[in-house]
Amino acid sequence: MYDIYLGKQRSIVFPIMCNAHININYADNIVDFANNSDTTDDVPYGLWGHSGSFTYEAIFTPYDINGMGGEGFRGRSAQPNNQYIMPESGSPSTSISYRYMWLGDRLTHSMALFYNANFSVYLTNTTLTDNNQPAEYKIKVIMKIGGVNQTFETGTLIRPVMDKSWLMGNADNNYNYSGFDADGVLKYESVATLSSAFSAGGNSFPITMNGSRVNTATFFAGQKIFVRNGFDFIEVGTIAGASLPLTLQGNQVYNADIDSGADIYIEPFKEPKYVKNMHHLAVSYNEFDNVIDIFYNRSLVLSAKHNTAGTFEFDRSDCLIGRTTTDGTITARNASQYMGEFHEMSLERGTKKKISYSNSLFPFFDDTLLYLRFEEVDE
Repeated sequence: MYDIYLGKQRSIVFPIMCNAHININYADNIVDFANNSDTTDDVPYGLWGHSGSFTYEAIFTPYDINGMGGEGFRGRSAQPNNQYIMPESGSPSTSISYRYMWLGDRLTHSMALFYNANFSVYLTNTTLTDNNQPAEYKIKVIMKIGGVNQTFETGTLIRPVMDKSWLMGNADNNYNYSGFDADGVLKYESVATLSSAFSAGGNSFPITMNGSRVNTATFFAGQKIFVRNGFDFIEVGTIAGASLPLTLQGNQVYNADIDSGADIYIEPFKEPKYVKNMHHLAVSYNEFDNVIDIFYNRSLVLSAKHNTAGTFEFDRSDCLIGRTTTDGTITARNASQYMGEFHEMSLERGTKKKISYSNSLFPFFDDTLLYLRFEEVDE
C-alpha cells in the first residue's frame, strides 16, 4: 500500500556555497570478516553485491550557480542573496562567492548527484556568461566497465525561462509588437532599428535605439542579437560590447543583407524558474547490449553503448551524494559540489525501457538496491 500526502513537498537542501555531502559508507554496511583492508575477499550485499543491469532514478531541484552578472542587470537591481541563486562573482578581494568559485569555474562546473568510483551522475553547466544568463544544465554519466571509464553526455536540458507578457503603457514595450509567438508571449525584445542598410559579410551595425532605451544599459559584451525573417528570429551573432555602432565579436560576420529600418532584437530577461521545480532523472543500464539510456522528465534523451565488454559492478567503496569526496578541504569545484535539493533517490536491479512516473519513485521492493526519501516532516 502507498501513503498519500497533501501539502508542501519537502527535501534535503544543499544551499548555495555549501560544503556538504551524504556518505553511504561501505565499511559501515559490509562486514570485513578477514579484518583487513582488502575488499576483494568481502561478502558484499545490496548495491555493492550487485552486478549487471540496473536503473538509477532521482527527483531533485538544482540551484542557479551562475548568478546575475553586473552587465546583465539592464536597469534592474541586483539579485537578492538567497539559498537558490549564487551571488555575482565579483572580485577576489571583496566577494566571498568569488573565493568559493570564480565565474570561469562556474560556467563549466559539474554537480555530483551520485558518485561511486564505477558509476557517477552529474549536472554540468553549459553556459558561456553570467550576464542575463542563469546556469543551464546537461546530464553527464561516467561509467566504468572492465577498468575503462566512458562518459555519456546529453544536450542542455534544464534551462531558464525567458518568455514574458507584454506590459501595456511601458514606453519600451511599445516597440515590441513584433517579438511575439503564436501564443502571444514575448520571445524577443525589439530594442533598436538599423539606421542604414547592412550588406552581407559585414560585422558593424549602425542602429537607433527605441524609445527611452540607452545602449549602455541595453547591450553587453557577448550578448546575442537577432533579426526577424518572416516568423523566424535569426541569430546575427554575439556583440563585442555596448558601443555604437554595434560590432560582432572576433572574426564573426553576418552573411545576409538586412534592410534599413529592420528591428534589432535581444533576448528578454532570463529567470531560473527551475530552482522552484522538481526534475526527474533516470539512468538505465542494460547488461545484455551494454546500452545506457538516460531519461529526463520521462523522455528518453540519450541512448548510447559502452564500448568496453564486461560485467558492471559497483565499486566496493563509499557512495556519495552531492560531492565526489569526503575530504572537506577539497574545493567545491574539484569536489563537484552539488547545490540544490534532493527529494528522492533509488537504485534497483534491472533495466527500464520507459519511465512511467516522474513526481515520485516506485522501485519494486524485491529489486531495490537503494531507496532514499528526503520528504519527512521537520525535525
